[in-house]
Amino acid sequence: MSAYTAVQLVEVLIAIGLVLYGVRADAVPVTLLGAGYLIAKAVLNILAIEGGTVYRRSVIGYALGGAVVLAGLVLLHFR
Repeated sequence: MSAYTAVQLVEVLIAIGLVLYGVRADAVPVTLLGAGYLIAKAVLNILAIEGGTVYRRSVIGYALGGAVVLAGLVLLHFR
């Protein structure tokens, strides 16, 4: 296993921990943060097939993940 793969797996485990903690503690913002991070990692890896730099894929993935988190927080605020 390469170092890059190991780091990816550790990051995913941390995000899963955030989601589970947020659900258990009934903390919606923490759950959204973990879910947004998982979405960002998924998009980053999905775009790997197309090629391009890790930087480009990261910007796209984390922007989409951040948009999901912000949308969730807006929905939470107006519920």
